[in-house]
Amino acid sequence: MVMFIRIDFEIRIGVIMDFEKIILIVVLCLFFASRVSGAQILSDEEDLELERQLKLINKPPVKSIQTKFGHIVDCIDINKQATFDHPLLKDHKIQRMPGFLRRATKKVDPSQARPSVIGLAKGACPLGTVPIRRATKKDLKKSKLLLNNIHPQNEAPPGSYRASIEMKNTTRYFGVEGSMTVNNPQLKEGESYAQLYIYQGEGRNRNSIATGWMVDPILYNDKSSHFFAAWTSTGFESTGCFNTFCPGFVQIHKTVYLGSPLTVGSVAGKPIFLGLSIQEDKNHNWWLLFTSAIVENHIVGYYPAEILFNSEDPRSIGWGGFVAGPPNGASPPMGSGVLPVSTDASSFENIKFRNELNNTIIPIPIHYDIIKDNPKCYELLNEGYKDDEVEFTFQFGGPGGQCAN
Repeated sequence: MVMFIRIDFEIRIGVIMDFEKIILIVVLCLFFASRVSGAQILSDEEDLELERQLKLINKPPVKSIQTKFGHIVDCIDINKQATFDHPLLKDHKIQRMPGFLRRATKKVDPSQARPSVIGLAKGACPLGTVPIRRATKKDLKKSKLLLNNIHPQNEAPPGSYRASIEMKNTTRYFGVEGSMTVNNPQLKEGESYAQLYIYQGEGRNRNSIATGWMVDPILYNDKSSHFFAAWTSTGFESTGCFNTFCPGFVQIHKTVYLGSPLTVGSVAGKPIFLGLSIQEDKNHNWWLLFTSAIVENHIVGYYPAEILFNSEDPRSIGWGGFVAGPPNGASPPMGSGVLPVSTDASSFENIKFRNELNNTIIPIPIHYDIIKDNPKCYELLNEGYKDDEVEFTFQFGGPGGQCAN
């Protein structure tokens, strides 16, 4: 029985690698081979190959929406998403709601609600369709390269730093959640993001899902903060991507989509928070949910069990701020761009995890590590359990600059 399971697992991984390695190899070769004096030049064959990949990812829309931010959102038949072209998902039956969901309207005073602004207007996409941000050639060329900067990595690339809290990987976690302030650090180059994540395994066996907000002028072609998610089942060697730039994520929500710009700042004097969670259901699908000021647990979508976390190894989870910049240049700001000693610092609140008994638990110090790999530029102030409103909270961030010296 053990031998059979191992063989089946290796066959499944091989199918995934054959399917997605094509995109990864093509993207990397096109990018590096075509950089001439800072410009990217594509041959006719390379251009045609990218067009072919775009046709696989961008399904024929029922309706298209040109957003005020410059990108296009396509309303795609929920049953005809590109994810269902994945070899392991040909017979997958779409799930509309996880069994663990505790969806409820919060009984809160609107004046006390912490706002969260994200996604399209209600009714923008027709019934039976879901919003998918349309991919471009630039997206395909850039996104694969930028995956090297997304934590968790097997090894941190040069020029990347973090200020985070991470649970020790001595057990199996079944969910991670938390709320983070949404910021828009001003970047000249590089990436800055805040996220929560879960991972398992090492090397090419690493499985991971991360989600949060990100500022990345290269990937998004602007300087705004965006809602993102990223996944892999091979340590980003041959599988995985940002958002919906490859088959993997099943979109369920009718207005909130991956790659959506986020409102930054405050409403009625209160900072805007993005409440997110990654949760495993009884069928081992991994659900991405967000919480608004009024309704708990909006379902954004899920990563099917067929493509992720197919071993019994321990898992780890974490929350924090991350940046990546040129190894010998100026590092970008993290969070709001100020250190935690300021009242304007970024923060995480209500951080929790779910265990094998389906209990939601607040971290305790003996079970987690505080990671600050460049305190000269980026700090983390752990406040622990504060009160019943914000529960477990910490502040993080920093201005960046010449951090490698």
